[in-house]
Formats: sequence, C-alpha cells, structure tokens
Amino acid sequence: MPEKIQELLREHRFGAISELLYQDPSQVEKLARALETADVETRRGILTVLGRFGFDQPEAVYPYIANILKTLEDNPELKSEGACALGNLVFNFRDKSQELLPILREMLDDEDTFLRQDAACAIGNIGFNFPDLVEEDLDKLKAMLDADDDDEREAGAQALGKIGINSPELVKDVFPRLVQVLEHAKEASCGGIISAFGAIGFNYPEMVREQVPRLVRYLESNNPLAVKNAVMALGIIGMSNRELIEEAVPHLQALTESPDQEISLNARVAVEGI
Repeated sequence: MPEKIQELLREHRFGAISELLYQDPSQVEKLARALETADVETRRGILTVLGRFGFDQPEAVYPYIANILKTLEDNPELKSEGACALGNLVFNFRDKSQELLPILREMLDDEDTFLRQDAACAIGNIGFNFPDLVEEDLDKLKAMLDADDDDEREAGAQALGKIGINSPELVKDVFPRLVQVLEHAKEASCGGIISAFGAIGFNYPEMVREQVPRLVRYLESNNPLAVKNAVMALGIIGMSNRELIEEAVPHLQALTESPDQEISLNARVAVEGI
C-alpha cells in the first residue's frame, strides 16, 4: 500500500482518500485489503469511501465485494456502512443483488431506524435495475411512509422513487403519499422522489398535473441536485405531454445557459425532447 494511503488512513482523512481514488482507481485494491487489518472506525470510513466511489465506478470496486461481506461478517456493528456500500455497488449486478437482499431484509426489520433507512436506500438502488427482485419489499417500504420519523419517511419515499423511475406501475398507488413526503423533504435528498414524478408523469400524466408547479419551483432552487432532478422529471413528462409542462419551458430554456455543465446539458436534452 502506498505510504500516502497509509498516512491518510492513520489520520482518518477519508475525503482525501476518495479524491485519490478518482485520480488513481487502481488504489481501490489496496484500500479494500486494508479492511482486513484496520480498526473498526477506520473500517467504517473505508466502507463509506468504497460505497461512494463504487456508485460512480462500480466496476472498479465490484471485485472486492467479498472483502466487504467478510468485514460485515466479522463486524456486525458495521452493518449500516456495509449496507450503504454494497447497495451502491451491486445494483448493476443481478447475482450479487440477490446475494445481498437477505441481509438488507433483515435490516429492514431491525428496531434501529437508521438501519431500516440504510436498508431502504440499498433496496431502492437494487429495485432501480431489478424491480422484480424487490417486489416483496414494497409493502415494507410503503409502510415507512407512515413512520413517525421524518428521515425514515423520506428514506422509504426515496427508495420507492428509485424503483418507480423504471417501474412506475409499482408505485403509482402511493403517489399521493410521495407528494406528502416531498412537501417536507430536504432538497439535497429528494432526487429519487422527484425523478419518480417524471416516470409516473410520462406514463400517467394526469396524476402529476397538479404537481408540475412544484417541480417548476425546484428549477429555481439553490441546490444543484434538486434543479437537475426537476429538469429531468419535467423533460420526461414533456416527452409525452408538452402541454402539461408548458409553464416550465421558459425556465428550462434559460437553464440551457446555466454555468453548471450538468444542469445545462440536462436542460438542453429536456428542451430537445419536448
């Protein structure tokens, strides 16, 4: 392991380690191997880094899923971080998703709300690509929408939103409840719900008609993630029903000139699509 990573691990500088991985993805192997000997807090940080990096570059981290599973087996207290990491890694791979789901379902039944939230997030990721694998979990995710805890309601809504992006028929029955959760959701973490609005609106436009003004308001948010997801949702709705999002068109056109390249690109795609 390069001395630089050893030093960063000793100092718990996980942000710097993450930056290093993006510069040199070959360092993932050495970081994954460190899970074998690191202390619990360091392992916690490593899992978080691997999960975040693996979401963007799953092929780079996928070969080390066994290391993560072994860490969870040896350190049950790391279930939360492990579930988040694995949920980010396996959602492109059906076989590993199936292997992970029993662990996630156990967590979804746990008394600890944080474990339930992390399990819901991972299940939502898996359901994005493999909705058939998570159909039996839908009732529990829907039940989270009635939880007393705001974060748990949001976690359930986010998971259902991700599943609904590609399979809107599975979540259309809870659309009114997703609307209720979105009313109080934090802009930085409402992307899955907003995206589901787009998928549902493409297939069932009348269901989202009253929510279009809300999506338009997100276009003026100070949070780039909220803006990006609202642009995408409105663009998808407009592909099947331009009339429905007519009020959003001037805003989308203006955003094609956004200094944020990702927002600008998404806005151009949305405008061209409608």
